[in-house]
Amino acid sequence: MFTLVPLEDKMTPSDVSRVIQGIATGIGFLGAGTILKLSDEHRITGLTTAASIWLTAAAGMAVGAGWIWPAVFGVLLAWLILAFLQRLEQWLAPPARPRSGEEQP
Repeated sequence: MFTLVPLEDKMTPSDVSRVIQGIATGIGFLGAGTILKLSDEHRITGLTTAASIWLTAAAGMAVGAGWIWPAVFGVLLAWLILAFLQRLEQWLAPPARPRSGEEQP
């Protein structure tokens, strides 16, 4: 709707681009809030969630602007990447080592 309303209101392309820039900035800020640094575990989590939030906003803007097929292609490509690269990452990852203080089987 953020894209569709300015287009239906006959705004100039530069005005619509400012709306899109604002959406991208706001969604980037929200996505950054999902990223957590766990300093005790030396781990960062939430990167995939942040990227998925940004992709959802981009697809929504594309559909709102009338670019349905690029949005569908982008979502399908992201789904394939998320589904298959996760399996590849698990396959390539070394076995988990127990933390210090934990018993080994």
